[in-house]
Amino acid sequence: MASHFFRTAFYATAAKKSINVPFAAGRTAATLAVGLSFGAQNNRTNAVTYDNMYTDRFYSGCSASAGKGLLQSPLAGYRNLQLPISRNYSSLQIQRVRHSAMAPAKNRRNLSSKDITKNMTLYTSQKADIEVDPKTLEFKKPTGNPLVLMMAWLMAKQKHLKKYAQIYTEMGFDVMVVHITPWQLLWPAKGTQVVAAETLKFLENNKSYAPIVMHGFSVGAYQLGEIMLQMSRDMDRYGSILDRFVCQIWDSAADITEVPVGVPKSIFPRNERMQVALRNYTLYHMKTFHNQATIHYMRSSQMFHSTLLKAPALFFVSDNDPIGPPSSNHAVRENWERANIKVTFKCWQKSQHAAHYIKHRDEYLEMLFQHLEACGILEAAGMLKRAKL
Repeated sequence: MASHFFRTAFYATAAKKSINVPFAAGRTAATLAVGLSFGAQNNRTNAVTYDNMYTDRFYSGCSASAGKGLLQSPLAGYRNLQLPISRNYSSLQIQRVRHSAMAPAKNRRNLSSKDITKNMTLYTSQKADIEVDPKTLEFKKPTGNPLVLMMAWLMAKQKHLKKYAQIYTEMGFDVMVVHITPWQLLWPAKGTQVVAAETLKFLENNKSYAPIVMHGFSVGAYQLGEIMLQMSRDMDRYGSILDRFVCQIWDSAADITEVPVGVPKSIFPRNERMQVALRNYTLYHMKTFHNQATIHYMRSSQMFHSTLLKAPALFFVSDNDPIGPPSSNHAVRENWERANIKVTFKCWQKSQHAAHYIKHRDEYLEMLFQHLEACGILEAAGMLKRAKL
């Protein structure tokens, strides 16, 4: 059934795009390229990703017998250790739970979500329904909260993204999650660039969202590059949007050189043979469709390295991450520091791609809160006001 779908789906795509390749290569490409649409918007919640193998255990609970991988003990026992602690910062004294998303229900704020587009989901603590103009993406009644623009990793599940969003909504932020599919990644002109335009439209028409925090994962670095490329073509129009960003966080940022590694692991996390096959197709795709795909990756990468976003940055990486390796992230760091951008860099010896928060939760949150405070964003989110109550 699956193989029949794979062949049918890609043969139709190949015919539509008039791809002329030798029979053997064409059949191989035809069988593999299907993965590009596997887990698209309507079915992405059913897809299992490379990172989700570990996050499922963390967020859904795991038994003692299943305690292999990132967690070596049952989650129930781990939750018993989650007691409120007091964090003392220079500018505020506030009682904070180590991870608000894991706090008891009585300590949580109400969290609601709304799909703004097929690729954009808003998380907010506001109880009222949010009305959005479908043409301009403008909110008819602003929430009055600062914003986190969160660029998701490839084929991320919403239930996992929600946990990251809760970190911020508990502090008074709204979180706009931007996610793309493998098909959109491989065909930028009709995929990621359309999503970038929608993201810009939202930011432009919702000026009340200020300040803004950028929090990106993995392929989100490429997506931000596409957004900045569109900004660069009309700085008079979009320059004010850049001024609203006050800090940025990058978790396992992936560059163009990691596309053939990251895409197969995201689509076939447990099947090494299919990973190898899809990796070969991805390389074939990048070589064959240079003008339709690869050149856009290169331009986005160059823009990300030179960056229009000059806000202080925090990087999370690990030595054993093949998709977002320290080497490529260090290259970005060096370029940004030459542009007088303050960069904080955290590299663990062992961790998991786009899942450092799961493996090193306390340290991850500690550095995140310190970064937000150093950028002055906590005060903007109303943390000081709530601390005095």
